[in-house]
Amino acid sequence: MLEKIKNSKNLLDQLEKNSVFLEGLESAKQIIIKSLENKGKIMTCGNGGSATQASHMVGEFVGRFAFDRPALPAISLFDLATMTAVGNDYGYDNIFSRFVDSLGNENDILFSISTSGNSKNCLKAMESARKKGLTNIALLGRDGGNMKDLADVSIIVPTDDTPLVQEIHLMVIHWLCEKIENYFFKKKAKL
Repeated sequence: MLEKIKNSKNLLDQLEKNSVFLEGLESAKQIIIKSLENKGKIMTCGNGGSATQASHMVGEFVGRFAFDRPALPAISLFDLATMTAVGNDYGYDNIFSRFVDSLGNENDILFSISTSGNSKNCLKAMESARKKGLTNIALLGRDGGNMKDLADVSIIVPTDDTPLVQEIHLMVIHWLCEKIENYFFKKKAKL
């Protein structure tokens, strides 16, 4: 356990000085705020652990993060019946892109999460989002994979340690939720 703590601390120390990572965080925050101010919504997607984090993020926006307040518009593209129907009829690679095609509108954001940055179904969703004029934000691991090239903003956790990537991803999600919640409902809070 001590080695795990040490590895986490080392990565956090590196990220604290990583201007690309920090600029990605700030850009994502500003883009989400602008989208919500313009009546947009956030759509999230990911696979496995990233799917649960994508759904968790939506829960924080629609429910609450730190305090009671009105809901913020967000939707997880993880719907079992729809995903299996689309997967059966159009292939697993299309499970998220079909959601984007049907739900995506101007001012919306597709927030994709992937530890590898190479999830084919997320890539296809990002392509659909780009065609429809949505903003792509990608929360990634390793070197960002192919998804970083489709993203308007990439937040990359530069390690091959998948569990550690997912731990930092959760911190990023919580940071974004806190800052955005404070912006809309405690405008005097420091951003």
